[in-house]
Amino acid sequence: MKEQSWFKRFLAGIGIGVGAAIPGVSGAAVALIFRVFETIINAINNFTKHIRKSISTLLPILLGALVAVIICVIVFDWAFEHCMFILISMFSGFLIGSFPSITREVKGVEIKKSYIILAILGGLIVIGLGVASIILGTNGIDVSAYFTDAEEFFGNWWIIIVLFVVGIFAASGLTVPGFSASLMLLVLGFYRPLINSASTWGRQIVAFGNFDNALALLTMIGAFGLGILVGLVLISKLMAVLLAKFRNATYFTILGFVIGSFFVLYFNFQIWQYYLVWGGQNIAGINPTMKIDMEIPVGILLTGIFAFFSYMMVRAQANLQLKNKK
Repeated sequence: MKEQSWFKRFLAGIGIGVGAAIPGVSGAAVALIFRVFETIINAINNFTKHIRKSISTLLPILLGALVAVIICVIVFDWAFEHCMFILISMFSGFLIGSFPSITREVKGVEIKKSYIILAILGGLIVIGLGVASIILGTNGIDVSAYFTDAEEFFGNWWIIIVLFVVGIFAASGLTVPGFSASLMLLVLGFYRPLINSASTWGRQIVAFGNFDNALALLTMIGAFGLGILVGLVLISKLMAVLLAKFRNATYFTILGFVIGSFFVLYFNFQIWQYYLVWGGQNIAGINPTMKIDMEIPVGILLTGIFAFFSYMMVRAQANLQLKNKK
């Protein structure tokens, strides 16, 4: 049973890592779907009291997320350039099929007017982030020049401090279901620079044995990762308080966040650039493999397929839990 539980949390970590890497998808929402969200929050908040238990709980999740992020950095760098609409359609289908696992948290709860307002506000906040990513990205927020090589990176040392702060903001996507870490990075202008530099510098080391930018890569990951850890602790404590004192209100707000994320999946700066290329513009780093009249139907088909399999997975999980209770 312990092995099954460890493997289940490892798979949940992979899902969280993949979700965190896709603009508009919330890693915390994936954690909610795999029913490990409150487990993560509690483990982080009780870390100093129950260190061994917290480590055994978080370790498989962190390992799974790390494996997923490493793979995603390589795969998504190609997918964002050639077939981004298909990629987000697949994950959209996963979220649609898994939606009952989120609504289950408020099943049977008396629906108050205040809960509806909170859900609407939650949706509008997430949608607002998507709109902001397009407006700010279009108006030239670009820090990619600081990530061209080690000389440029260390020559602007303050970017290391900024990365730490950005990591704190990104942690919201790992602790607040419906908030997307990658979307936060898009809004702040750090998404593609981080993906591109990690992919390029990592490939230089692995494929060519070129370590010129190795220290810059480690420093970038370290500063950003440390910010995420600090953010996880701070925001997890806040979420623990909200869940303890205002559980229903919190989950209705989360429901709004998740609903808003369906819209943001198809409406953020990253996919917006993809649409512009479909419309005839030339944008560096984007070269769709399929034309619009082919990729959209394929994307819709994959949305349906992934929604079906995701729903069957959630249903099987619910039946298994019901069986175990008996």
